[in-house]
Amino acid sequence: MLLGRLRIRGKLALLVVVPLISMVGLTVPVVLDRVAVAQRAAETADQVRLASRIGTLVQDLQQERILSIGLLLGRVERAELVRRTATVDDRVADLRTDTGLPPLVSDALDGVRALTDLRAAVLAGTASPGQVLDAYGPVDLALIDSLRLAFDVDTDTAAGQQVLALDSLLRADEGLGTCATLIVLVKATDDPAVNNRFVACMAALRAESLRFRSLITPEQRKLTELNDAAVAARTSADFLTTSVVDPAGSVRNVPLDALFPSARSMVTLGQFIEKKVVADVLAEVTREQRRALTGAYLVAGVAVLVLGAALLLGAAVARAVARPLTRLTRSADRVARVAEAELVRVADDEAESAAPVRLDPVDVRARDEIGDLARAFERVQATAARLVERQVAGRRNVAQMFGHVGRRTQNLVGRQIALIDRLEQRETDPERLADLYRLDHVSSRLRRNAGSLVVLSGSPGTDAYVAPVPLADVVRLALGEIEDYTRVDVRVPAEIAAAPATVGDLVLALAELMENATTFSPPHTRVVVSAERTDGGARVTVTDHGIGMTRERLAEENARLTRRERLDLAPTEVLGLFVVGRLARRHGWTVRLAPTDGGGVTARLDVPHEALVLRRTERAGAAVARAAVPARDRRSPAGRTPPGVAPPPPATATPAGAPPVTTTSAGPAAGPVAVPPAGTTPGGLPRRPVRRRADPPVVRQRVPGANLPPTGPPGAPVPGPADDPAAARALVEAVESGVRRAELSRRPPTPPVEPGAPPRLNRRVPGASLGPAPARQPISSHPGDPAEVRDLVAEFEAGVARALREVSPARRDEEGSSR
Repeated sequence: MLLGRLRIRGKLALLVVVPLISMVGLTVPVVLDRVAVAQRAAETADQVRLASRIGTLVQDLQQERILSIGLLLGRVERAELVRRTATVDDRVADLRTDTGLPPLVSDALDGVRALTDLRAAVLAGTASPGQVLDAYGPVDLALIDSLRLAFDVDTDTAAGQQVLALDSLLRADEGLGTCATLIVLVKATDDPAVNNRFVACMAALRAESLRFRSLITPEQRKLTELNDAAVAARTSADFLTTSVVDPAGSVRNVPLDALFPSARSMVTLGQFIEKKVVADVLAEVTREQRRALTGAYLVAGVAVLVLGAALLLGAAVARAVARPLTRLTRSADRVARVAEAELVRVADDEAESAAPVRLDPVDVRARDEIGDLARAFERVQATAARLVERQVAGRRNVAQMFGHVGRRTQNLVGRQIALIDRLEQRETDPERLADLYRLDHVSSRLRRNAGSLVVLSGSPGTDAYVAPVPLADVVRLALGEIEDYTRVDVRVPAEIAAAPATVGDLVLALAELMENATTFSPPHTRVVVSAERTDGGARVTVTDHGIGMTRERLAEENARLTRRERLDLAPTEVLGLFVVGRLARRHGWTVRLAPTDGGGVTARLDVPHEALVLRRTERAGAAVARAAVPARDRRSPAGRTPPGVAPPPPATATPAGAPPVTTTSAGPAAGPVAVPPAGTTPGGLPRRPVRRRADPPVVRQRVPGANLPPTGPPGAPVPGPADDPAAARALVEAVESGVRRAELSRRPPTPPVEPGAPPRLNRRVPGASLGPAPARQPISSHPGDPAEVRDLVAEFEAGVARALREVSPARRDEEGSSR
């Protein structure tokens, strides 16, 4: 809706504009009408001035006509006619210089030029009086008609009537001049045709005189009566009456020498009335123009005053309403910005210190409804500020609680691992030793979860490394903290080492990535961890061949790895990637997820030069022991040798040009095979050194996963009947029974104990007391559509989650996937 989109000022303006537009709509026509009247008055004045000039020209033509007749009758000198002709030509030239001359008048002036031949004939004495009358009469009437005085005026006004009177006067003067010339010809020729023409002229003159007298003012009427008296004085008292009946008889007693000057003087009598009428018309038109302009100015001024008052009043009201609302809006915006900043603020830095919220009071002193709203909103603002401060304090306390719980868990897990380590040293029973190994591995994973909890709290981790650690050993340390480490192939060059400040966080990030890779890929596939040097540092790649992710999910997870995100807004199923992203932003790493060819996800972690140390090639695992601090309680590969693997030889420099040493074994403690040292048990296993009781206990440094047994390459798929479950079950039981008998037969005999010698300890073989692993399922060469498999896994996870909620809600906190 349009009104809903307008602001308060716009609505108030709309409320004021509607009546203003109505008033303007009523005022503008009035003003325009007054202006039009004034414009018409000005045009009438110009037209009357032009009519006055044309009337003067017509009188000069009338004088030239009667002089031409007088020259033909021998009553006028030639020079006088020539002077009159020059006067006429000068007036025509003066009129043509006017740029605003109407086209009709210009055409009528061309008729004067057509008299040139007649003028020459008159001067030569070859023209007749009739030709003079026939030539000058149409020219005079054409000039009067070109003014169009009767067509362009308003006859309802006094000025219009005066213009009509002027038109009648011009025509009456032309008739009087023609009749004066004809009466001279009547006296001189006594021609009946001239007599008839005189009678017709007098009738037309009478009609125009009556029309003129009906339109003139009393003052003009008096002047007309004086004009009639002058005509009677020049002829006779009853000339106007008797001349119509008997033109020749009316002038029979008047000699031609007396009649010609009288007739010539009668031609000039009309110009006095004409000038009076023109002056009156100009005065009336000027008054009308002034009245029209005054009315237009008055109406426009009143309209402008009303509009200005309305606009000022509307602006004042709009300001009185909008300013408090604007202050309220600013206050609400400040509250929203503070709340939004608190919502989007991420505790991703090492030292978070949120300033207390301070909001300015709402400055509205009005006592109306808006003032009540402002005071109510100020209370809301204060409450919101306290709420935001409480949220800040609550989130800070929750983060600190996460950090405290994580560190306490790390301490407890460290003590637990130390206790397990001592139990492993004392234990001789293979089955219990295998259980201790499993417990040791679970504790390492629990320590990783505690480290992730510390990272989630926003606190920096405590790294006990003081020397660079080879990247291969960093990968092995991460392998010791995941569950399905046996499926991981490590292909990392030995000449790349991580800086001490980033080793702990790098181990945690790689452990999270490898945990995701092993969890979300089929058990029969391998996960490859490789590394290579790049222009910007080094790149560690974790590649799995699982169900993978959709393109939209990959884009979402990649964005989560780069942008800052609050923990309470992140999905709980992606906390592992959340930890990786926070560590990457902390150290300047770049982590990207990409689809693997054939299905799966490839995670690429780019470590910059600042976090690396490039060193000469040495055997993998040699720097872990000297790089770790004993307080960290890590086990080194040199501290304990897994069963079946001899201790590694001392580190030696790799010759120039030799390829880097890489590890392809799946075990986290796999390394180069060396010759076993002297002194072995009868079974071929290295003897455990016997410690004297007086010697102080030696605390060994741990490497997570160093005591886990290595695994060999996966065996070929065991074909089995696909249709008979009983036959398949019997075959599996037969295989398990054979493996169990083989394990029992391979145990070395216990050598006899010499008298006085200390009791010997059995060599610990991880997994010796465990049952044989079930046979691997056949690996299908066609795993199926990844999208279909992904949908099935999602449905399976949803079903498991529903079952856990319905059956045992307490199991939600058990160890599981961190993705």
